[in-house]
Amino acid sequence: EFDYIFCHNEVTVYKYVEEYAPALFEKIRQLVNEGKWHIMGGWYLQPDCNMPSGESFVRQILTARRYFLEKFGTWATTAINFDPFGHTSGLVQIIKKCGQDSYIFCRPYASEETLPAEQFIWEGPDGSRIKALRAIDGYNTPLGNAAPVIADRIARQKGDVGCVLWGVGNHGGGPSRKDLADIQTLMEESPVKIVHSTPEAFFRDIEPEAVVKNSLRISMPGCYTSMCRVKQKHIELENELYLTEKMLSVAALRGLIKYPQAKLDTVVEDLLNAEFHDVLPGSCIRAGEENGLKLLDHGLLEIERLKTSAFFALCKTEDPAKEGEIPILVFNPNAYEFQTDIECEFMLPDQNWSENTAQVFVEDDKGNRLPCQTIKEKSNISLDWRKRIIFSCTLAPLSLNRFSVFLDYKKTEKVGVKQNLVLEDDEKYIEIDADTGLLKSYRVEGVEYLKYACQPVLFQDNADPWAMQHFQQSRLGTNGKPFALIKEPYGVFKGMKSIQTVENGKILLRTEAFFERENTKARVEYTFYHKRTYFDVRLDIFPGDVDCFVKLALPVGIRGELKGQTAFGSEKLFADARENVCGRFIAVKGQKKCLAVFNDCIYGSHFEDDTLYLSLLRGVSYCAHPILDRPIIPSDRFVEKIDQGERNFHFRIAVVAEDELERLAQEFNQKPYALSAFPIAYREKALPLSIAVANRNITLVAMKKGEETGGYILRLLNNSPESVQTELSVNDEKILLSFGKYEVKTVVYDKDLRESHNLLI
Repeated sequence: EFDYIFCHNEVTVYKYVEEYAPALFEKIRQLVNEGKWHIMGGWYLQPDCNMPSGESFVRQILTARRYFLEKFGTWATTAINFDPFGHTSGLVQIIKKCGQDSYIFCRPYASEETLPAEQFIWEGPDGSRIKALRAIDGYNTPLGNAAPVIADRIARQKGDVGCVLWGVGNHGGGPSRKDLADIQTLMEESPVKIVHSTPEAFFRDIEPEAVVKNSLRISMPGCYTSMCRVKQKHIELENELYLTEKMLSVAALRGLIKYPQAKLDTVVEDLLNAEFHDVLPGSCIRAGEENGLKLLDHGLLEIERLKTSAFFALCKTEDPAKEGEIPILVFNPNAYEFQTDIECEFMLPDQNWSENTAQVFVEDDKGNRLPCQTIKEKSNISLDWRKRIIFSCTLAPLSLNRFSVFLDYKKTEKVGVKQNLVLEDDEKYIEIDADTGLLKSYRVEGVEYLKYACQPVLFQDNADPWAMQHFQQSRLGTNGKPFALIKEPYGVFKGMKSIQTVENGKILLRTEAFFERENTKARVEYTFYHKRTYFDVRLDIFPGDVDCFVKLALPVGIRGELKGQTAFGSEKLFADARENVCGRFIAVKGQKKCLAVFNDCIYGSHFEDDTLYLSLLRGVSYCAHPILDRPIIPSDRFVEKIDQGERNFHFRIAVVAEDELERLAQEFNQKPYALSAFPIAYREKALPLSIAVANRNITLVAMKKGEETGGYILRLLNNSPESVQTELSVNDEKILLSFGKYEVKTVVYDKDLRESHNLLI
């Protein structure tokens, strides 16, 4: 009835229409062909734009591009993400290398971050540039009252060409006849030329001069921590998906399986849907949280099945076990050889009821005996029947590595674990304080990096999961109260000592301590390694307080810039108590080395008074939205709270060089897959395969079969401010790759190696 263009994005919505309203879908296709309906944005959906990894953003774009081109024969060159709570600068390189040239967003609002102009050039860490627009006043217009709102927004535009978003309902939405008629009148009467148009047409008409080089933050920083279960499952699925794709690729290239593209596509869509910008940030109602968890758990179940199929396909090339051997097979997902410690459980041949206890020895494939320690198995059956071990070894790149367990039954006296709170050698000194349970000292090569660290702290907060109020931008959580050591543990910790050493052997020393503050309790477990300078911290938090924020305090002994991982890059973080959001590492960059915290569980943190605070969980309410001076939540009934019940966290703390951060973060998150498995007696012949990257600090972030180019995709990242070169080899093929700072590259392998220049495919 009216001459206008309806712009709409998000594959996931189009797919619903295609399935449930096919006649409407065909009408949309017709309107697209007529130029009346515009495919906008071009992504799978509008994801959170802070927390997904670089590879996940690539999948958001490429999955959508394939769909739109298949169904409509067109795509979008302007990316749009109106609603996310900030945008990582790592998006710039990704957007550009995926074939888009511009970006529209709404948050952070002008009240949250000052920009040099609303239209600007956005520059990423690698130097890539795209045009960008922060839309004035967002996208909503009231039903039947759009014209005056549009007129007001036009009046506040600067420059010769401006852009106004309009539409009824959240995220814009549908027009009304009255609004369209009123806009037609406005177009006829306005001294300014007004046209219905598309984002692409707008960006063709502007040439911004202002340049912005940082991430666009902060906006509603509570979203960096709220609903920690969804965030943790998201991290887990990212790690499992990208590790399993590597394993499947290796098995397929060796001719052992057919690459399961359709099943992987299902897992990818689970991940992409869970990244929706009100699910991953934790700003939805409880049903939204549960739906996100269902998506992620479904993806995790499917990827576990695929990983198992790849693993046992690779096992087909192994010889059967020798007499007395219990094989342990380990897949290394990294494209380089490295030394590590492997944990694995296995069953004894039979239940051992004798007075002799099974002693465990581990050998590599050359018969060399390896350092090994038996630690407590996951079950609690008081019988010598199941063993859990940790052993030190060297793993060959992107391949299955075989180790052999042998048993020797000896009579041994059961003795308690020797209490030990100090670990010292030529490189490091680590001590736990016997009175406080805190990490009293962490020194590496004589430098004190941490002192009286790893203390949980309870901050006052409010019920709002977004943290929308202005004061929360400058700091999130007030009046921090440190947890104290429980002198006589009770409740869930009943029967424990305040501090107790639970493992002490050739590989590691493990100690746990129990803390409380008000109604919240915490277990802090330290794992120190004899031959490693890093250590691990595991926390089990039992929340019992609401409108509060639990963080882990790490007082830092060195001074320097605070950096964190972002999508295909690293960036400088706030060090003035403002809440940060970053990926799998955060580091204080000293003069020579970095104090680094690697994690597989959180995104938020803040830094103040020489202390790094890791954000663990917020005891807030579902979808509690502050409006004017009204109460955030009703006081006349119970309101459901987020993140009650046991929550678990895991960190690795290390002293490393800056260019090692990305590699070590990936090693911590995508651990080698180890399983005790007995190969069958029908060994299969397989095609030879060797893959290696010469520079270990160039990380293989993804390896998968190409859906458009054929062959296999190898995605490699230089997460360093320095330009570097490396050689990639696959069998007899070699290619020399040159990386700029923070650059990601795609290489295609199909009998030969070729670089996909400036494109992510």
